Parts: sequence; structure tokens; C-alpha cells
Amino acid sequence: MSTKTDFYLRRGTSAEWLGSIAGDAHPEDVLAVPPGRLALTSTDEETYRDAVDDLLVVWACEELGDAYPRRGGWPWPWWTSHISSWIVAFDPGEKAVFMTVGGGVAWHRINPRCPDLPEGDDPLGPPDLAAWLHDPAAPPSVPMPLMRDPATGLPTPAGAPR
Repeated sequence: MSTKTDFYLRRGTSAEWLGSIAGDAHPEDVLAVPPGRLALTSTDEETYRDAVDDLLVVWACEELGDAYPRRGGWPWPWWTSHISSWIVAFDPGEKAVFMTVGGGVAWHRINPRCPDLPEGDDPLGPPDLAAWLHDPAAPPSVPMPLMRDPATGLPTPAGAPR
């Protein structure tokens, strides 16, 4: 099954989507690619943005999976990252990278010196899987931005004319 990871600047409903990858896009796979490791361990916005841009190029060129840069538009048939496998965000206020999962209820801060994943039985995921499947964006899921067309302000599904 393909894993989908979305990259953002900031967290919450005002986050800026930077791009996405699909394929074997688990955090440990992203860490194995040099620009992916840099993205996940960044401590400043410029480095994070550049690393995500580089990761998208390397991901496609090295045939690790599909890469979706921002200029190509939102790639998924859903309008938020609540259904994506992994969500990675750089928080400029915290000067740190955070991650969660689709339907996630908490953010995990990545230690740049020793990037690790949270341990335990899916501590970031929804406590009630059946409820999450019914409405992935319902509380207590962490807030995600709704992808909107910049010209109209309306939600923009994948494949919509750009």
C-alpha cells in the first residue's frame, strides 16, 4: 500500500502546503534520503523549505515514488491531510519540525539531533478508529488546513482545473 506524506509550513488551519510524496513515504524512508533527513531535522524555515523542495525532486528522480510539488496543485482526492498517512510541519515559532498521522490527535516534535518516531501503539492516531473512518476531520483530530483555490476561495479537489 502506498504511503502519502504531506509537508507544511506551520500547523493548524492556516498552514501552508509545500508538497507531498507517495510510495514508501514513511518517516524512516524519508530520513534515509539526504534532503528528507534535512527536512525532518530543520531548525529554520528557509532550510526546511529548501529541503522539502529538494526532497520532491530527489523522490521523483530516484524513482522512490511520486512527488507532488506545490506548483502542480493538491494531488489527493480529499481536501485536507486528515486522510494522508503522515503530515510533517515546520513550526517557525517553535523552530522545530512536528509530525502526526492522518486523523492524528497529537503532534510529535522531532529531535533534530536524534530524529525518532513516537513509540507505543499508534500514540498519534485516533483513539476510536470507527469514528475516525466516519469523519476523519472530527475532533479530537489536530486541525488541518482545507485546500482552497486561491482565486475563488473554494475547496479544490484533485484533478480540478487549475
